[in-house]
Amino acid sequence: MKILYISGSPRKKNSNTDYLLNCARDVTGGDLIRLIDYRIEPCNACWGCRKKPVCSIDDDFRQTLTPLLLDADALVVGSPVYFNNVSAQLKAFIDRTWALRGKLENKIGGAVVVGRHDGAESAVTAIHAFFLKHDMIPANRGVCGTAFEPGEIRADSEAIESAGRLGERILELGNFFHKSTDDRR
Repeated sequence: MKILYISGSPRKKNSNTDYLLNCARDVTGGDLIRLIDYRIEPCNACWGCRKKPVCSIDDDFRQTLTPLLLDADALVVGSPVYFNNVSAQLKAFIDRTWALRGKLENKIGGAVVVGRHDGAESAVTAIHAFFLKHDMIPANRGVCGTAFEPGEIRADSEAIESAGRLGERILELGNFFHKSTDDRR
């Protein structure tokens, strides 16, 4: 299985979101991309993607991230909680996937968020709405960690355990779908 971990954290070091994503990634393997390391312009509602099967904005989303998204079997999306929602970096990424509608179908999705109690459920809901808009399959109800200061997530043993379980669930679903495909042959 090809699993892509996507971090919407703007922190360059000691990102709590990256830490939890890596806890799941330790179970599954896969690649971690940090959106802060890429130039992703916001969607400008030009509707160019309705005429051509690619976004008209020529940036890192189109050139680098789109092929990775299309090649992945599962996407695990993580974000800090900002104002009861995902980060601006992740929201720009999500909006740009409009150009990929119909191309992410049946991929497995996992959600990871980190905040200070309030807003975590709203952020997970935003990520799950992204999955459902693309007819993806959410692996579970999502992982919510509690932290604020850089590195503070290491004290949230429940979130760390939940991230590991998310990784296990993604592998379980991957095996199930692979087996179902084999049974149809």
